[in-house]
Amino acid sequence: MIQFINVTKEYENGLRALNNVNLIVERGEFVFIVGASGAGKSTLIKLLLKEIEPTAGALFVNDRDLTQMKPKEIPFYRRSMGVVFQDFRLLPDKTVFENVAFAMEIVEASRKEIRRQVPAVLSMVGLASKANNYPSQLSGGEQQRAALARALVNNPSILLADEPTGNLDSATASEIMKILNMINHRGTTVLMATHARDIVDSMKKRVITFHKGTIVSDKEKGEYFFED
Repeated sequence: MIQFINVTKEYENGLRALNNVNLIVERGEFVFIVGASGAGKSTLIKLLLKEIEPTAGALFVNDRDLTQMKPKEIPFYRRSMGVVFQDFRLLPDKTVFENVAFAMEIVEASRKEIRRQVPAVLSMVGLASKANNYPSQLSGGEQQRAALARALVNNPSILLADEPTGNLDSATASEIMKILNMINHRGTTVLMATHARDIVDSMKKRVITFHKGTIVSDKEKGEYFFED
């Protein structure tokens, strides 16, 4: 599903965000990516989204080498992924329904498909009654659920979550994690970068720990840990 082979990423300012990383994530796994700020977590996600290119090494997703991918192929590649961020990134002038539908419009889904799929995914994340609300009318947890619905509406094989509970209280974060766990049980591969020790420790999933761009721990049913 996902394979990093000797991947290094060095930025123009000389910062080496990833250093010779080797990593395999199998289809259907749920993996936490942890580490101190600057450890390389966000760089890992940006590489998977093909927002940036590795300085060295190869990166495969679904048996495709991202380093050999042509620019015109990138939008189609990204359709296989859903992405959720800490700051939600909802469009403020669109309703919840319209925000989710927008993700389907980008991939040129038919109106019939949109009318069928959007209510289904909103129901799945518990927002069926909020379809006509705007983001400003939602709580933080509801906004993150809307962002999750948008990420899931095109049935991605991979979901990338970058600190998705960072702006939420513990009870709301727990609800978001229940949804992510449910999504994973349905077959979607989930990679989640987080600082939330309580969530990581309670869920007993695979935990990969980064320190200064290097993997220092990779444990099944692991716990939150990183070196200072």
